[in-house]
Order: sequence, then structure tokens, then C-alpha cells
Amino acid sequence: MARAFCSILLLTGLLWGCASPPQQELLTARSALARAAAAEAQVLAAGEYQTASNALQDGEVAIRRKKYKLARQILPLAEAHAQKALVLARQEQAQREEDKALKREARLLREAEQAAKQAAAQRSTSSPPPKKKVAAIRRLVKPAPTSPQSYRVRGGETLWTIAARNDIYADALLWPLIYQANRDQIKDPRQIYPQQTLTIPRLVSDEAQQEARQRARESKIFPIGELVR
Repeated sequence: MARAFCSILLLTGLLWGCASPPQQELLTARSALARAAAAEAQVLAAGEYQTASNALQDGEVAIRRKKYKLARQILPLAEAHAQKALVLARQEQAQREEDKALKREARLLREAEQAAKQAAAQRSTSSPPPKKKVAAIRRLVKPAPTSPQSYRVRGGETLWTIAARNDIYADALLWPLIYQANRDQIKDPRQIYPQQTLTIPRLVSDEAQQEARQRARESKIFPIGELVR
């Protein structure tokens, strides 16, 4: 009698389990399909996603018709296809990102090569410096090894006589060069003093020399003027 009663209880439990809708399986399948949709699986893994969606719909129909046993067989299939669709979608996304990166690198490389070609073409077609400027640079007077860069004034000397020295400029009319280089200590070019140390400009272009001579002629200071005191 007791054994028969236990058998009845077991059979009732099984029937009750089969009679209840598979809510957990339904929620799991729906969640898996939602994750796949969030990864754009409907575009990136369309076939697998559609299979999962169809299986989910079939499972929902089976539940509405109270064919719970059939629903329990279909819904796990829907979940499996949804998970596979998610994996495929992520793989496709990664591949597309890699392809974009490769295309971007190729584009940047082409742009760099094009810029280099344009720069080379521009350098080859650019005009050389003006001849006058080149000539002026070449005519810069470099000091000889024995030419002083500075000079200490002696008694009786003027800027005129200093510029006329062979080891200075050997040209008295170039005294304005010395004057301009020492404006911080020479207020009047006619007045310099013994023991003053004057800077002697050496890298002087032809144009600067011509300008100095012209200023010397126009000033009318030397050779007539006050000597060193």
C-alpha cells in the first residue's frame, strides 16, 4: 500500500513538471538572443541569428499551445544558436576593425609618399638664391689670422688713423664701421681716448664697406678733426 502511494506521488510530480511552462528556458533563450542583437548579429551573423530567432518563436508558440515538452526541446536550441550568433558577430566586428586599421595605415602611407614627392618636386623647381645675395655672402671679408678683433687706442690716434692701419682695414674711410661697433663707449667719433679697447668688426660685406665710405665722406669729420686727447 505504501509503495503504491509513493508511485502515485512520483507520477503526479512528473505530470506536474511536464504541465508547467518552461519559463526559465524561455528567459534564457530571450536573453541570449538580446545579447546577440546588441552585437548586431542580425547583420554580422544573419543566418545564425535568424535560426535562433525562429527557434525562439517556435518555442513561444509551443508554450502558448501548452506543448511544454516540445518547448523544452526547442528553447535550448534557440539559446545555442543565439550564443553562436553572438560569437560570430564579435569575430566579424574584430575583423572589420582590423580591415579599417589596415586601410587607414595604407592611406596614411600613400599620403606620406605623396607629400614626400611633392616636397622633392618643389625643391627641384625652387629658384636659387638671388645672385646679388650669393655674391654678397661670398664677398664677406674674413679676418686674417693676425688681424686683431679688438684694438687698444694709443695717444694721438683717431678713428680715421686706426681704420687706416694695415692690420685693421688699410682704409681710413672705413672708420664708421669702428664707430658703429663701439657706440656704447664712443659718443662723439671725433673724441676717443688712450687705453680704450675698441671692437673691430671683421665680417664686413662689400655693401657695408661702401656704405661706410659714403658716410665718412658725407660727415666731413676726418681727416680734419680733433685728435685723441
